[in-house]
Amino acid sequence: MRYLDYLKRFTYTPNEFYDHLKGLEDAAGGDMAFVVLPAMTGDDGTDPALTPTASEANPEEGEYSVTVTVKLMNQAKTKVMEWFNGKRKVTVDNGSSAGTLSINGDTPGSAGTNVTFDLEFENGVGEFTVTLGDTWEEDETVKINVNVDGSNQTVSIMGYTVKTENHFLIKVVEDPQE
Repeated sequence: MRYLDYLKRFTYTPNEFYDHLKGLEDAAGGDMAFVVLPAMTGDDGTDPALTPTASEANPEEGEYSVTVTVKLMNQAKTKVMEWFNGKRKVTVDNGSSAGTLSINGDTPGSAGTNVTFDLEFENGVGEFTVTLGDTWEEDETVKINVNVDGSNQTVSIMGYTVKTENHFLIKVVEDPQE
């Protein structure tokens, strides 16, 4: 029996307090992972999360935008580490030769340029919006990397390396034939 479960039996402290302490205890043992949503698809989870057609990625009016949520969770992906508040680097990889990316409505970068920014986490969750601009063609992609800086070094959390690399967010597909 875990020591915290043992103590829980003899006090009037709310159960949420012990659940919080157990989450910290698990994290101190390295039980942490970043989860990026929308999740990748496919039987083995390696296919892109979203597959807009070329027409959808390049609308005549408006923009193609996706809200991305990043959660720090236990490795079983059943519990958010709500104790975590802070900033981590996120890089959005632009796999287009002519398309641009904008994060949270900022000015888009140059065509084909990746965007790196600090994502603010509150209670274990961070959120941002990716907007496609200019021209996106079939087979062009967008991938997300969390907690990897420009020199490919990670910043640890509680002494453990926690990162997500090449989360396959978007792959532009061919317009259906009419």
